[in-house]
Amino acid sequence: MGEATIRTLLRRGVLEQTPPPADGSRRVKAHASIHVDSLHQARAWLVQRETQRAERERRRQQHGNPPDYDHIWLDTATVAAMAGLTVKWVQWMIREERMPATFHGSQYWVRREHAEVIVAARAFAARADGPQAISPTAR
Repeated sequence: MGEATIRTLLRRGVLEQTPPPADGSRRVKAHASIHVDSLHQARAWLVQRETQRAERERRRQQHGNPPDYDHIWLDTATVAAMAGLTVKWVQWMIREERMPATFHGSQYWVRREHAEVIVAARAFAARADGPQAISPTAR
């Protein structure tokens, strides 16, 4: 353990310094010895902190990557562009379970097959409603 680590552990209360002599003598100005029991706590704390760092690093590396490589995955921006929707609307559809998706790496991922079904359904609905429904300027 480095000096900065020990200071951090002392500041967080993980390590405890041994109390100064009970007789009140001032043989040592700064009492720097540490309780043996608190060393075990410090070791456990350091292992936990390292585990948390490794988990954060793993999540950081997954950010932006699809959940697996067995399927073709599209992010919400791509699905929105394909379907002629906004990203917020696609995210709303996912949250309302109107579009199947997987949350991975802090974003939603939609399988290409599901996105194609959504796009086809929107095109079919627009065609069934006639040309007025397709053109945003039609009245």
